[in-house]
Amino acid sequence: MTSAAHEYNRVVPLEGGHNFRDIGGYRARDGRTVATGLVYRSGTMSELSDRDHAVLDTLGLQVICDFRSSRERSRRPSRLPEAATYEIWSRDHQMSAGDLTEAMRHPGATPEKSRQLMIEAYHDLAYEQAPSYRELFQRIAYGSLPLVFHCAAGKDRTGVAAALLLDLLGVSRDQVLADYTQTDQFFSRGCELVTKDPIASNLSGVAREIWEPMMRADPAYLGAMFDTIEARHGSAEGFIREELALDDDGVAAIRTRLLI
Repeated sequence: MTSAAHEYNRVVPLEGGHNFRDIGGYRARDGRTVATGLVYRSGTMSELSDRDHAVLDTLGLQVICDFRSSRERSRRPSRLPEAATYEIWSRDHQMSAGDLTEAMRHPGATPEKSRQLMIEAYHDLAYEQAPSYRELFQRIAYGSLPLVFHCAAGKDRTGVAAALLLDLLGVSRDQVLADYTQTDQFFSRGCELVTKDPIASNLSGVAREIWEPMMRADPAYLGAMFDTIEARHGSAEGFIREELALDDDGVAAIRTRLLI
């Protein structure tokens, strides 16, 4: 664990991984820094290589929180070492992306309409994923670390979780958005992986430019999420307290563990 500055390289290089990053190294408004080496975010872990397994071993991971749906996990199971001792948490649920991809198949679909669909989806995403986020925040407060949380692209479900956590730690909104948009450096790899995802069957025959907005880390998407929860709860912390049931002790525990 270090108090790395803003130039800290958060990306963990993995051959078969996707968008695997440390959330640490950001300066909080109170002058402290988000600790590194404790919480990571990632996309799919279904194509990890043996060399990747060795890299993950050096991180000392204790827990993997998999936000993917039951169908996603069944179709694209994570490739982890047989002897791995990670605790893996997931929940049985179905994803809502099917409605989104079906709309992209409509004859009148355009890239801008797809972008608007993503913005609309982000208004509800934090609430849809609240059961997963509730578990994540409890584990960060009281459970074993280091921990990684992930979904498929490591952008939407994972991106919102990371944004909520960084906001709770006092990281500026500009830095939170910058962390979110870093996913775009993995855009090509993300587009490659989406064709292997369970939702890809709905995109068969759809022009790439129509579904590309779904793979972008557009700041307007995350902005829509924050606008919604702040309108309903007054702040992102209000959402975390009211919807994720994190009390004063939980908030204090996360800040004590992750701010140095």
